[in-house]
Amino acid sequence: MRWREELRYKIIFFIPLFAGVLFASCSLWKTREAENPITDNQTNESATSADQVIANLISSLQQKNIHEYEKVFSDTITHTQTYTFIPTQSSAVRYLAVFSSWNKTSEADCFRNIVSAIGSSSIQVSITTISAPIRYQSDSALFRVRYSLVVPHQRTDFTTQITGESDLYLSPNKNNIWMIYRWVDYETKKDSSWSELKGQFSR
Repeated sequence: MRWREELRYKIIFFIPLFAGVLFASCSLWKTREAENPITDNQTNESATSADQVIANLISSLQQKNIHEYEKVFSDTITHTQTYTFIPTQSSAVRYLAVFSSWNKTSEADCFRNIVSAIGSSSIQVSITTISAPIRYQSDSALFRVRYSLVVPHQRTDFTTQITGESDLYLSPNKNNIWMIYRWVDYETKKDSSWSELKGQFSR
């Protein structure tokens, strides 16, 4: 009789233990839901020519790629020129506090605000040269361009149609990567320039 009691005790003890092990092993082999992959933003081609800078500017806007957008502007680490943006006359007056200290970081912060404002929508971009690029010295170029952008934000007090003209001054850094070091903006339609866009989304 004693051996029967011991046997019953062992059965009672091992059944829950075996069930626990079986459940754990099933959990290990259970099919998991697929996780959303994390992908890096597309990287633009290195701007080893002045033309490529303009192409990268357009591409970064279309991709809403803040990192690549920031890369088209000169920095004080690898470039001899500090980036400067000269707004239209009307925007300079309207956003005096904003543009008095505008720099490369301001460009990235502004574009980040634009990307956040439009959500999943896309930016339509057209940047075309007005005339052939002007080469001066051996390592500098001036592009006079006409631009048109559609920025589908939801603000009711500012247009989504951005249009105007700009002078873009470019030169290579010490790694022979061309960058925009000076941007002069001109208004062709009232309150619709790139300067206005930057002024609006700087805050």
